[in-house]
Amino acid sequence: MTAARTRTARPTSAGRKTTGPKPGRSTSAGPKAARPTPAPVDGRRARTARTRDAIVGALLELVAGGEAAPTAAAIAARAKVSVRSIAVHFPTRAALFAAAAGRYHERPMPPEPPASAPVGQRLAALLATRAVELEASRPIRAAAARLAGEFAVAAEALATSAQRRRDVVARVFAPELTRGGGDLLEILDLLLGGRVWDALRERGLATADVRRLVGDQATRALAALA
Repeated sequence: MTAARTRTARPTSAGRKTTGPKPGRSTSAGPKAARPTPAPVDGRRARTARTRDAIVGALLELVAGGEAAPTAAAIAARAKVSVRSIAVHFPTRAALFAAAAGRYHERPMPPEPPASAPVGQRLAALLATRAVELEASRPIRAAAARLAGEFAVAAEALATSAQRRRDVVARVFAPELTRGGGDLLEILDLLLGGRVWDALRERGLATADVRRLVGDQATRALAALA
């Protein structure tokens, strides 16, 4: 008689042996840290900004070079764009002048001497930077003055530049102005401003002579307080 084979019963799922996680190993890899997605670059907007910057820069360069009223063709040639492109980005001359004025006033102002320094040193330091700035910006002022009657933005640009210079004078000579009052500020602002500089240069005085004359008059005005 043949012996019956003994079949080993399979363990049920309840009793099935499972292999657990090895010590120190996570049971789940978990979500991977998401990498930041770079902001999409709008090529069209970037090109538009570059074209506008080139047009405005070309206008300012031409005016600074002595062209009081550059033509559209001259601006386009300097900016390396088409004349039509200027009209697309700046539908009116006023819009172009406003953009140019905004760019011009974004430039940093020259460093100011501290109000705590001796008055003579302050005047000499301010004259040194102011002479360079006023001479370099003469064509800009001339062009703005020429356009001021027709375009309000040109008149506003002149007024903004004059006010910025006046504010510098008020800060640099603050100790003296507390004694001299508004009259002293008016005198110093006039002497160290664009109108006197331009008028003397138009009469044929060299920049060194204008600087000396303005410095002498400002020194007298400040000395009157002593």
